Amino acid sequence: MTRVELLDFLELPDSSSEDEIRIRLDDKLTYFQHLTENAPNDFLKKLHSANTEKIKNIQKELSAAGAKGPTPTTNHLMVNVDTPYSAHADTVTTGANILSAQRNKDAVAWLVRHTENQSAKTFPLYYGKNYIGRNAHPAVHTIVINEDPYVSRIHTLLDVTNTNPLEIIVSDDSHGNAGRASKNGTYINGNENRLTKKMIIGENDTIQVGMTKFNIKPSTNNINDILQEVEESEYMKTVVINLF
Repeated sequence: MTRVELLDFLELPDSSSEDEIRIRLDDKLTYFQHLTENAPNDFLKKLHSANTEKIKNIQKELSAAGAKGPTPTTNHLMVNVDTPYSAHADTVTTGANILSAQRNKDAVAWLVRHTENQSAKTFPLYYGKNYIGRNAHPAVHTIVINEDPYVSRIHTLLDVTNTNPLEIIVSDDSHGNAGRASKNGTYINGNENRLTKKMIIGENDTIQVGMTKFNIKPSTNNINDILQEVEESEYMKTVVINLF
């Protein structure tokens, strides 16, 4: 990984000093250690533990290179996980500059979180473009997911094009995702092949971003009935994302 890639991984500006880089690495290490200690199952524990070791290896490489002299470019370092984000409760939010007309629209569908060891939770989808990611897009309604460290800043675009029947064009590429496809991929209905081109999905389909899975429901039914239906249904299998 080059210095530019390392700074992007750490979400730091190009002007960052070596001290700032090391401080951020310490923060990331603490974050992954916390995830490891609190992982709800063995799979996630192993996953977070592996990422903890990767951060430690980067720190060792930087320390060794620093002892030899100039600032390293770290061309030989490889880190294939997406930059984690602070572990706050996931929320639904919109960018500060979203048009008031969009904010006042009625939801035409729901994403219902249906992930092992997490409570069911609903997120609104509006007609037109909707993003899923860690950061709110300044002009498009965004479902912000903060608890999953494998969700990219802008991860997936959901474009609702029809409501009866419900049709959503889902994409995860550089064109739809404001310049870059997600690091860890988007998966539909448990298919282990990550989404590489636009696909139409609809009612009862399942979309996985990072390690989080959502079931798609129309807004025509009562929200409490939708939650109960999803909670009582079986989980879609989780695709093991390739981090290495």
